[in-house]
Amino acid sequence: MYFATGDVSGQVSEKLLEASKLADSGRYEESLESYLQAIQMDENNPTSWYCLGVIHHNLGNISESVESFQKSDELFPNHGATLANLAILLENKDLTSASEYASKAIIHFPDNSKLVALSKIQTSVADPPEKLFIEAKPIVDDSIVRTEQSLQDANLVDGESSIIAEAKSLTNTGEHSKAVSLWKGLLEGSPNSPEVWRGLASALDSAGYPDRAEQCRKRAENIDDSIENITIEVEEEMNSTEKLIEIAESIHHSESNFEEDRGDFEQSVSWYNMAINLLNEGKNEESISTFEKCIGGCPMGEIELKVKAHNGRGNALYNSGRYSESVIAYHTAISLDPQNVTGKTLFNMGSSYAAVEMFNDAIKCFTQSLERGLDKEQTELCEKQISRCRLLSREQSKRQSKL
Repeated sequence: MYFATGDVSGQVSEKLLEASKLADSGRYEESLESYLQAIQMDENNPTSWYCLGVIHHNLGNISESVESFQKSDELFPNHGATLANLAILLENKDLTSASEYASKAIIHFPDNSKLVALSKIQTSVADPPEKLFIEAKPIVDDSIVRTEQSLQDANLVDGESSIIAEAKSLTNTGEHSKAVSLWKGLLEGSPNSPEVWRGLASALDSAGYPDRAEQCRKRAENIDDSIENITIEVEEEMNSTEKLIEIAESIHHSESNFEEDRGDFEQSVSWYNMAINLLNEGKNEESISTFEKCIGGCPMGEIELKVKAHNGRGNALYNSGRYSESVIAYHTAISLDPQNVTGKTLFNMGSSYAAVEMFNDAIKCFTQSLERGLDKEQTELCEKQISRCRLLSREQSKRQSKL
């Protein structure tokens, strides 16, 4: 991947800030010119292309907007807002492509009814008489089993819906600290889910923090509006997300009349070990809910344990046939620690993508996994999956071209 030098990067950032201020004041033509200048400085900056797409849309240049978003997607694949914008813009121009983008976007925005409806169009018209699928199960990460034993020695979508139900139940029974903790855990995995933000708002209301609850509700409303209105994602929104997460954290730790902090490492490890045992016994649904308890109660700084728990949850979801949810779980694990992604995680994520017939994304995951330490047997299996996905992708394209 190309990286701009420090001087160029700083110049681009300044130009993007300038363009953003112009856009905020409604001076779209001038903003457009600034974004084009930023692209001239660094044509491989996906943010510049994304923002250019937004400005073109505001100016009514739909074709140029689509081209800009597609360039951003090429440079930074699977960015939720980019995929959602492409789905909406292409709805009346290329329904097949719009449906494909929507199918990818709902992984990031599962509660958006517009995207859900678009994603179902492809399924209703393009499914072959006989479903094509890859008969492959995720590679079980041996390091998880080893970690389970070492932790014991040291005394250490509907998976999401089940934890949401539990969080609501805890609020109803007055266990506000634990409810906030569970919503906070969900928020880390789904920062763009308005349902989760509203759930956290409700929990904060019940805990006696109406002002902070209102902040969460506004965040949910902004997310709802951001897709259909195609608004610019600015750095301030990211900072706002971080602040609200910190607010939830401070509630959890500071309220003296709450129960003892559930973000306890030993308790989280206990849940993790139990989830691993359930997974090995084939009790996938129980394993999923137990992994969620581990994730929801895990201290903020215990990234390694969270990564392993999200990976384990992804495996359990895959085994249960809940492939789209498993993609979210693997994606969350990767986003928590992108520098230490294992080949097995990428392979498992590729298997999930293949299971929902997103073959090009599956190929990307499988290809990247080959570079990250698979053993000989796993490498051979991965290469076979790449070949199968390429074949299935071609067949899928042929079917769609006949529509």
